[in-house]
Amino acid sequence: MGVFYHAHKVGAQHKYHKGRIERDFTQGPLFKQIIAFSIPIILTNVLQLVFNTADIAVLGALSEAGDRAVAAVGATASLVTLLTNLFIGLSIGMNVVVSKKLGEKDENGVKKLVGMSVPLSISIGLLLVVVGWTVSRPLLILMNCDANVLNYAVKYMRIYFSGMPLVMLYNFFSAILRASGDSKRPLIYLVIGGIVNIGFNVFFVLVLGMDVEGVAIATVISQGVAAILCIIRLSNSSGVVHFKFKYAKFYKSEFYEVMKVGIPAGLRSCMFALANVFITSTVNLFGEDAMAGSSYSSQVENYVSTALQAVATAITTIVSQNYGAKNVDRIKKTVVYAVLINLTAGLVLGFGALAILKPVVGFITDNQTVIDFAYKRFIGIGVFYSLCGIMNVLSYSLMGLGKSFTGMIIALFTATIFRIVWLNVLYRITGNFTVIFSAFPASWILTIIVYLFVFIPLFKNIKLRFELEKENQTA
Repeated sequence: MGVFYHAHKVGAQHKYHKGRIERDFTQGPLFKQIIAFSIPIILTNVLQLVFNTADIAVLGALSEAGDRAVAAVGATASLVTLLTNLFIGLSIGMNVVVSKKLGEKDENGVKKLVGMSVPLSISIGLLLVVVGWTVSRPLLILMNCDANVLNYAVKYMRIYFSGMPLVMLYNFFSAILRASGDSKRPLIYLVIGGIVNIGFNVFFVLVLGMDVEGVAIATVISQGVAAILCIIRLSNSSGVVHFKFKYAKFYKSEFYEVMKVGIPAGLRSCMFALANVFITSTVNLFGEDAMAGSSYSSQVENYVSTALQAVATAITTIVSQNYGAKNVDRIKKTVVYAVLINLTAGLVLGFGALAILKPVVGFITDNQTVIDFAYKRFIGIGVFYSLCGIMNVLSYSLMGLGKSFTGMIIALFTATIFRIVWLNVLYRITGNFTVIFSAFPASWILTIIVYLFVFIPLFKNIKLRFELEKENQTA
């Protein structure tokens, strides 16, 4: 087992030395670590959205299909999320298990997990290629996708899913880099991939006259570039988190650990996505303008939600490392700090985004009906994203503690069932467009309440178990 070195300033490690991790979160100034680790993840997620928005902007401004192409991409969003979230959840499982083993200083286990990520992500990606090509049309029809938009949406989905092996490779390797405390390199690789994405967007749409297929192909190429850069980085690393092809195979014990955390995490995300599919299906009943307006609003909302999501993602690594190091008090402080950060950021960003929503959407389209639908959606969901940020902190902390199954069960009732019931009761009574989206903040409040009842006894049990283990070791 290698030695884990520390920098002169505790918790401020940034460069690799042999046998060490990028950042050790088990000691040092915690609040500062959370902020410093979160910022590159926030920038990564925001830049990802910038590139996604560029897709929409290029289609809206340069494609002959215009708003129809934008509506097609928007119509696929919740369905793509539903079909991919289970498997992306496995990358979260990889992050949690690698972080935990780093906290335990299990170097051999880390090497196996990094190696296993290649065959695992490629296998998942190939499965998703088959799924995407097979079910895209029937599921979009089931979701009441507008007939004028359907063929565009199917074309986009099938091309996008063709690149799933590359998407999965990037997700797994960036998760592993974050597990080691490296949140900067995934940002750098995304910037490079995003520039490639925008360049090919303009080339395919403006020069070659493509529409949604050009944007989809550009996205696949950019994901491939980012994935290759991640692999090169981990292959050339001299630290604990290092990729070697001889480790690129499945390991029974490590595979089980990743599945134990990743499958419930993925199913939890699928449950949220399933409820969102029902919501999208209801939006689609309002027609093409509502679909386009909802798509534009969601692009603005995503800038708010992704910043808050980044904080939750960051503390997964911090909680997992401290769980492996059996440091309960530090885990509690991590959760409290993250809740306060997301509460403050959510309020500022949510109301700030509301102020600029109409001008931003109006810059892309001059259809006033589309702009009005975008505003109505944001009023129902966007200004309440601080609640979503708090919920995600609690949810990802549970995953970091290896309690993904608990989070999955909570999501089943507070997200999926609750939101579907909300739609079938309040929306059917009012028929109001904004009421559709009020299902989100209502479910976030309910979920937070349930999580609080779970966390209090959970921390007590974990602390007691660690104390008993320590007594047995010293006996």
